Amino acid sequence: MRLGQTLVLFALILAMLTGLSFLGYHYLTLASEYRARNLIHLDLMHDARDILHNNPILRPESARHLNEVLQAADVQPRWCISNLSAMEHKGFVLLGAEPALAICERGIREGRRAEALLKPLMGPQAVLGDDPNSLSDHTLKVRKQVQILHDLSFSFRPTLDVIEARLVMVVKTGTGIVSFCLALVFIFLARQMVRSWRTLSEQSQQLKRMSQRVSAAMSASTDGFAIFDEENRLVTCNETYRELSHVDPKAVKVGMALPEILADAVHAGHYALHGQSPEDYVMSYNSRIESHAYRAETQLELSGDRHIVSRVNETDSGDKVVTRVDITDLVRGEREQRHVAEVLQEAKDRVEKQSLSDPLTDLANRRHLDRELARRLEEAPVTLVRIDLDRFKKINDILGHEAGDFVLCHVADVLRLHSKAGDLIARVGGDEFVVLCQQGTSLAQGEVLAKRVLDAVLQPVAWGNKRCNFGASFGVAHGKPGEMSASELLSNADAALYRAKASGRAMVEVFTAEMRAETLAERALADRMQHALEVGEIVPYYHTQHDARSWQLAGVEVLARWEHPELGVLPPVKFLGIAKQLGLEAELDGRIFEAAVKQMAQLEARSIEVPRVAFNVSAPRIMEPGFLDTVRGHIPDRRDRFAFEILESISCEEEGDALIFCIDALKDMGFKIDVDDFGSGHASINGVLNIEPDALKIDRNIIFPLGQSERAERMVASIVDLAHTLDVKIIAEGVDSLEKARLLREIGCDILQGFYFSEPRSFAELKLNLLGVDQDRSAI
Repeated sequence: MRLGQTLVLFALILAMLTGLSFLGYHYLTLASEYRARNLIHLDLMHDARDILHNNPILRPESARHLNEVLQAADVQPRWCISNLSAMEHKGFVLLGAEPALAICERGIREGRRAEALLKPLMGPQAVLGDDPNSLSDHTLKVRKQVQILHDLSFSFRPTLDVIEARLVMVVKTGTGIVSFCLALVFIFLARQMVRSWRTLSEQSQQLKRMSQRVSAAMSASTDGFAIFDEENRLVTCNETYRELSHVDPKAVKVGMALPEILADAVHAGHYALHGQSPEDYVMSYNSRIESHAYRAETQLELSGDRHIVSRVNETDSGDKVVTRVDITDLVRGEREQRHVAEVLQEAKDRVEKQSLSDPLTDLANRRHLDRELARRLEEAPVTLVRIDLDRFKKINDILGHEAGDFVLCHVADVLRLHSKAGDLIARVGGDEFVVLCQQGTSLAQGEVLAKRVLDAVLQPVAWGNKRCNFGASFGVAHGKPGEMSASELLSNADAALYRAKASGRAMVEVFTAEMRAETLAERALADRMQHALEVGEIVPYYHTQHDARSWQLAGVEVLARWEHPELGVLPPVKFLGIAKQLGLEAELDGRIFEAAVKQMAQLEARSIEVPRVAFNVSAPRIMEPGFLDTVRGHIPDRRDRFAFEILESISCEEEGDALIFCIDALKDMGFKIDVDDFGSGHASINGVLNIEPDALKIDRNIIFPLGQSERAERMVASIVDLAHTLDVKIIAEGVDSLEKARLLREIGCDILQGFYFSEPRSFAELKLNLLGVDQDRSAI
């Protein structure tokens, strides 16, 4: 019983000693792996220090390289911590490995700090945004952190020596005892060896079959595949690798070193050197091999515009598995895509430029001006010069559009010559230009610029053998951020420009507080005009016309007046231009016409007859679609009492047959046709002959000087003689005195109109006046 217990105890002790020995060997293996990891870590720290040495100030590329080295180094301490089980960790602590594990944990923490310091240096803003001092400070911090990691790696080795010494002692003791005990089982082991030999034989056969399979797979692979040993000598490769590594695939042989294969291939012309000497190319490649840069993917260009990617994976034993992939089609495709992208970008840029520039003058267009004006007005005060050419239409009409284009290009050159580098010159209309002055330009400086340009524009320009005489009017305005919008500033410059044109053209006007008040008033009217038309604030007023001999009522001229609730009665000069800008001119004419026709019908219903009713109408209004149907529908009968005064009679020549057709249609319906403002230069004899009017209306500007100017009397007499020759009546407007009325009667005028007889009246006032006249007549 005691012998059995002893044997059991011996077996237990042997088992414990054997386990202890094997455990010691296991820990010793772990310690060796730790030492290998420490060597790798230390080697990577040397690489990191070399990078820092070669790059006193880290740039994004070197920072990323250093980050990759630090990440590779961080794998080593992590492996030492994460690959221990709980029991292994306790065993290592018992062996005194706690300092070594602490070093690993600290190495992980310090590695994180180093990567955090590198992160801001790896982006493009590290070059574009940071100043050199900041980059230098970051680099110095990284350098210190790398030194800490290097010191930790170096301090790891002594602790490992202590652990290995203790393990050796444990292993020796346990091995000695176990060896004695193992002698007892030698016979058992011998028998096991025979069995193991048989097993190894079977495994050898399996390995051979596996090797054959790998060889078959390598041969069938479309990618290059090779294995190099720890001395960088070729162990095996497939035919594709040979073809991608050398002009002559047979020159790549097993046993050749990688630098040898490379040098031979370079001198054979296998690689595209791009001006680099073969020696420098080989040296550069070998340097990457020696510095382990091969671990990253490398793209190489071969001769004949071929491209490959080389990848290297290193085994734990030091062997290197190299693959080479032909990416020629991919590179050429990407190149083609880049070319297409560049072409598209060029086309986009060209379209963008065309969308922002005037094709004739190559100046900025309205879109470019609006964009730049809005941007500048957000940042600083802006001065704007608006230019409109005078007499430009005559150049187009007389000399042709080619001459007009030549003038526009000439004006563009003048603006370029007299503007500054920061000025933006834009053509915003047919003959309209704008100069957006550079930042800091005052209103006075803008006025000086306008006057310089005006002096240059007034110089005659030769087109062929003819001279192009034209001028320009200028409006200058100034605006500050927050005070007005871009559209308001342009409107202010427009207001100054219109003032310049009204002042006689070829003028420079600066936008003033007075103009601002007028502009605000016009905007207020513009905002209300649509409402005014809808509620009937704009109504017809009537200016009476009288027989030149009896002074009896001969008719009325229908005029438009705006009965504004705050401003009182406004004359047409205050709102007709606004209506035209808003596109409401036709609607305004239509409402005045309809209202006047209804009011004349009311008078007729009360047996008050107005002998003649005249409406002002422009040539474009007559030719509007639907105009003839409108007047036909509103005046179905007795149309000979109604006359249309043709404004802007010069349009007879410009509009041609279309206007004559519409006028003839009105005549065919029974309406009368008058020519307004005759003698003011707007109407021509030829136009009168084409229209064949029923009456000529002498412009008031010719009537005003009567009694003081013999020339005016002769002109009026000439017009009267012409009218009598053409068998048409003469209406004289602007009669403001009894003397003029008598003189015009003596000259031979048929109808008189003016403030001497009456001012324009509302319908209610006209009705009362006509009722009074009737009563007076009945009394006579």
